[in-house]
Amino acid sequence: MLLNSFLKDLESLVNIDSYSYDPVGKAKVVDFFKQKFQSIGWIVEEHFLDEKVGSALICKNTLSDEFDVVLSGHMDTVFKTGTVSERPFKIEGDKAFGPGIADMKAGLLAGFYACQALTEENALQNARICVLFNPDEEISSIYSRPLLEKIARKTRYAIILEAARINGNLVNERKGIGKYVIEFLGKSAHSAVDPQNGANSINTFIRIAQELLNSTAPEKGTTMNIGTVEGGTTPNTVPDYVKTQIDCRFTSLEESERLNQVIYALHDTVTEERVKIKVSGGITRPPWRRTEAGLKFCAAVDEIKERLGIKAEWESTAGGSDGNFFAALGAIVIDGMGPSGGKWHSPDEYLNIDSIEPRIKLVTEVIKYCTQK
Repeated sequence: MLLNSFLKDLESLVNIDSYSYDPVGKAKVVDFFKQKFQSIGWIVEEHFLDEKVGSALICKNTLSDEFDVVLSGHMDTVFKTGTVSERPFKIEGDKAFGPGIADMKAGLLAGFYACQALTEENALQNARICVLFNPDEEISSIYSRPLLEKIARKTRYAIILEAARINGNLVNERKGIGKYVIEFLGKSAHSAVDPQNGANSINTFIRIAQELLNSTAPEKGTTMNIGTVEGGTTPNTVPDYVKTQIDCRFTSLEESERLNQVIYALHDTVTEERVKIKVSGGITRPPWRRTEAGLKFCAAVDEIKERLGIKAEWESTAGGSDGNFFAALGAIVIDGMGPSGGKWHSPDEYLNIDSIEPRIKLVTEVIKYCTQK
């Protein structure tokens, strides 16, 4: 009965386009969950962030401004508006498909079902729970970060409802992320007739890019990916402009600050090739490292998993989530608590149906643990 109800709700939720820059679509997701949480008597607050992304949603079972645990998830997906009409929710065998189904609409819904079960059991009399769903995680939570950090300062525990790994594993550590745009401003000229009057931005980019790559420290978990390069017009023209986008990952705050300084040392400089460099961007998510308190929490969750017969290990991942913000501000965090799935961000994204009920039970029991301590 619970599974049938969940799948019916999930179909409604997945069949709402909620691309990061579609505030209208996400307003429908907000309304969906407002009605759900109001139906179980919770306090519901809508927090407008920006016209580009819309609102965040906060649902609480308490008037308190401090919380035992926060359940966090994101309402946005990477799929452009109109994707739902092309490939709506469907079930094939033991899997369900649809845009954002695993990342992470099933996780949001599992969080609600856990809160509903605890409310109906009258198990939250002295508990202080906050549910926070933001609209922009897929674009680095650039608009919701202040709200996330404000709530992170008010909670002891945080449960991130992102999907479990493909193998069902949970997450207790994530790398930090830095994203940068570097522009090279040169001067165009005829490359054969008048090259001395040009300033070749591509040549400069090649040299600087190699220097940046040499500044990484893979042995410390510090990596860099030069993801896009734009520039040049014709083969016989000295290129006057290059723009590159860079993604950096790191495991420690020290490394993030070091790499940030290396990159920003280029800003507003003029190279020997007479090319000016402009840098924008920065650290978008701080690293989340394992801590003694975090490992103690994981051990408690292990006991709950064993009791429920759930097989799942703990993983560290290079991908970031909003869990990074909670951990950086002292909350004790676990991640990957949603139902499992795979092929995220692709047309073949799927959810393992047999993971739904066990994950709802796991989230429910972990909330109980957080509120009894």
